[in-house]
Amino acid sequence: MFWIELLIVLVMIFIGTRKGGPFMALAGGIGMFILTFFLHVSPSDPPITVIRIMIAVILAASAMQAAGGLDYMVRLAEKILRKHPEHITILAPVIAYIFTFMCGTGHIVYSLLPVINEIAMDTGIRPERPISATVVASQNAITACPISAATAGILGLMVSYGNINLFNLLLVCVPATLLGSVAAGISVLHHGKELSEDPEYLERVKQGLVKDYKQNKAEEKPVTGKAKTAVVIFLVAMLAIVTFGAISALRPTFADGSQLGMTTIIEIFMMLGAALIVLVCKFNSSTMLDQPVFKTGMFAVVLAYGLCWMVNTFIDDQASYISDTMGAIANQYPWVYIVAVFIVAAITTSQASTTMIMVPIGMALNLPVYIIIAGWVACNANYVIPASGQCVAAIGFDSAGTTKIGKYVLNHSYMLPGLVMSVVTIVAALALGMLVF
Repeated sequence: MFWIELLIVLVMIFIGTRKGGPFMALAGGIGMFILTFFLHVSPSDPPITVIRIMIAVILAASAMQAAGGLDYMVRLAEKILRKHPEHITILAPVIAYIFTFMCGTGHIVYSLLPVINEIAMDTGIRPERPISATVVASQNAITACPISAATAGILGLMVSYGNINLFNLLLVCVPATLLGSVAAGISVLHHGKELSEDPEYLERVKQGLVKDYKQNKAEEKPVTGKAKTAVVIFLVAMLAIVTFGAISALRPTFADGSQLGMTTIIEIFMMLGAALIVLVCKFNSSTMLDQPVFKTGMFAVVLAYGLCWMVNTFIDDQASYISDTMGAIANQYPWVYIVAVFIVAAITTSQASTTMIMVPIGMALNLPVYIIIAGWVACNANYVIPASGQCVAAIGFDSAGTTKIGKYVLNHSYMLPGLVMSVVTIVAALALGMLVF
């Protein structure tokens, strides 16, 4: 039954990935129908706690974007890059990392890509270098962000582990992922031909396809006080969450002796932050629904509901078999689990989905916490198959034509910086995890 159920789950994931979009979640519904009606598997509960956190974070980020906060952050980033254009291949990934860390979604990179391309072109740097490193770094920060869906997922799943909380999780993941992101930039410092020697770029110049950004700059929108206020409120809410995660004594204690959990604290402060942004900045909250952050975030919620519900049902039904049969192998060769996480992440192209799929398996195998965490940071592998929105968009933003997908699909611009980033991040997380946990 284990292999039959596993085959059903894998087939549904494969079909969902091939169809793409919300059908990834709908494929989970098909899998649930087969498991429950034909194999009589008792359904587990959908990941409601994780979904609640995701919705709260999405609302807060959408409110900040609606108030102009993200535009303000992009303006600050542009100033930093223009002051040090010769270091853009290192600085751009770090800035993208910070943006994702603050906002909880890698899709924030869309607003940075045009700026990075323009500055690289003006400086004579091959745009592929900073763009490719920036795209993978923006994803790497997902497993370091205290308000990302993936972080919410692992905290919610591992709540039974008494030695893991938001603070020590970040203590491992922030330096590990940041180090990996910097390594991604370093790995492509001299990758490919120089811009002045690149045949694709020279042909585009000859045909007049490359814009002269100095003559065709778009008029900059003025930064409002509301935008700055929205960013401050959002950052204060994030700081409050991290503080409560670090100092458990600050959390409310109830009559029965129980203490307010971190998942609920994240939900409360994100909702509170969103409400304060709307009230203080005085804008129509309906505009939040039209923001890109809201749309991409709710897509992640849909995936967590459909796909992860099916996987959780399979794991709960086969927990004893997974633990008894495969536990010894995974404990003796923990790298097998880490590689498995990487492969699943490459297929699903979603950190949140991979978290919900693979972390329960690691727990069922009774793996050490540091192995599960090292495997978790491997879920930033959606660059392997360059079909994600960020990978595709970056190719379009590179007006020089240097960022591309090769003839054999996997020989693309993101592979080198991505693999370097993943290896460095995993090794650093293993080392730090052994010390912290």
